[in-house]
Amino acid sequence: MTIWRLHVNTSGGNCADICLDNNVMAVGWSITDRHIENFTEARKKKICEQRVNINSYEDYEKLIKKWKVYDGKSYVPATVRKLYWEVKPDDLVWIRYKGIYYLGRVGDTSQWVYKINQDNLQKDQDNLQKDAAIQRTDIEWLEVGDESTVPGFVATAFIKGRTLQRINSEAVQIFSQHYYNTKIGKEHYQGLTIEANPEEFYDLLSPTDCEDLVCAYLSYKYKYIVIPSTNKKSTELYECILLDPKDRSHVYIQVKKGNVDIDANDFRHLQGKVFLFTSEGTVKNLDSNNENIECISPEKLFKFAMSDAATNIVSDSISYWTEYMRKALK
Repeated sequence: MTIWRLHVNTSGGNCADICLDNNVMAVGWSITDRHIENFTEARKKKICEQRVNINSYEDYEKLIKKWKVYDGKSYVPATVRKLYWEVKPDDLVWIRYKGIYYLGRVGDTSQWVYKINQDNLQKDQDNLQKDAAIQRTDIEWLEVGDESTVPGFVATAFIKGRTLQRINSEAVQIFSQHYYNTKIGKEHYQGLTIEANPEEFYDLLSPTDCEDLVCAYLSYKYKYIVIPSTNKKSTELYECILLDPKDRSHVYIQVKKGNVDIDANDFRHLQGKVFLFTSEGTVKNLDSNNENIECISPEKLFKFAMSDAATNIVSDSISYWTEYMRKALK
């Protein structure tokens, strides 16, 4: 099975309401009037006559190839092909609407449809206006919550990318299946196991969560105080500045989520203590004789996150995942 991320913005606006209200996945490329506005009147008339009689993917493909609706090309757009050929029953799909994330399961009777036809043209007009006529039926949507309640991999998947794309993360797959099982109250997806290890843990965190966790760790271990106003785009070398309450000296942190290397040489000019963290990468040129630059290992930070000491001093989103792992292990 596959975990998908679907952007619900089309050329006609946001179609999330159509998805949620009708239990469907909807994408663009619906052959709207806007798509054919530059065609000749005769050509537009022919296309409009034919689009209301699309009853299958094959009908849609034939029309696209004949009239070259999109950019003068005679092939079906990749997202439409993917929705037809690659989305399968039991797949799970994430969408985001007004800051809230939803998880949908593709049902056993799901099929590709073009939801515009002559008999129901008035009823289906909204699909055409919102460029959301191409759909997958039988999607069971569950409301999950805001960004603090979803894996970091899910949140970052919405930053950019194609309209419909896979989320290739084992941790996200396990979480999505577990969440669905919990919500419906039975083990639809079976044989699920979650291991409390750093790799799966950091897959579930967002980049911001990683930064917050490093700050919480340093606050607990050294009593450093975070200065929120120092977190600016203009200071790309470090995330923010912390203060040592003993002498008001500056403490700098650099945090990277993923397979990203950090070069310790870039920080040697800073006047203060420096802590570097990367969840999957390597800290290069770290000098054991230089006490001002220290690497926080993913294992050490994970151990802190799962400890009782972290329970009441980490953010809600981090706490959500540590508690989730503890419950899953039980």
